[in-house]
Amino acid sequence: MLDPVGKVLAMCGVLVLALSITPTGGFIDPDAGWWGTQWTWIQRTLRQGPQATPVTINPLLLYLGMALSIGGIALRPSGSSTPYVNAPRQKEHSMNIFIGNLAFTTTEDDLRQLFATYGHVEHVHIITAHHTGRSRGFGFVEMPDPTEAQAAIDGLQGATLGGRALIVDEARPRADQERPRRPRR
Repeated sequence: MLDPVGKVLAMCGVLVLALSITPTGGFIDPDAGWWGTQWTWIQRTLRQGPQATPVTINPLLLYLGMALSIGGIALRPSGSSTPYVNAPRQKEHSMNIFIGNLAFTTTEDDLRQLFATYGHVEHVHIITAHHTGRSRGFGFVEMPDPTEAQAAIDGLQGATLGGRALIVDEARPRADQERPRRPRR
């Protein structure tokens, strides 16, 4: 409840701070009201170049604007800022599993069926060569439940698929490489 009130107070404070600065001299139109003078002055100032405009500062509005801004910020919960509404959610518990020594004929469906005996498989991806589209002999399986994923790692390490003994381990993030990668052509 206090967060919206704090936002409104802080915005009002900034507005009052802006209005505490008043033009003097030739910028004041005696026939226009205070708001009209302020608006005209703001428009002229924004269009104007580096020339200095003579102004006066109304201390009452200055202090009121500062109090509103600080009070509005104080009412907001600590650490509160505009949340990233569309930010991707982090997968807290899913485990990515590396599978190596795959036969080149192994498909993603084969891996999905093999790992499905240990639990729910969220995603399967076999890495292929860029130019040929042929399997590079390894892939990744993502399982949302870490207990099921660990059981799959333990149960499938060294198991045979397509005539080859699988290497199964928890995938590690890619380390920064010392040498730059060759550019793709």
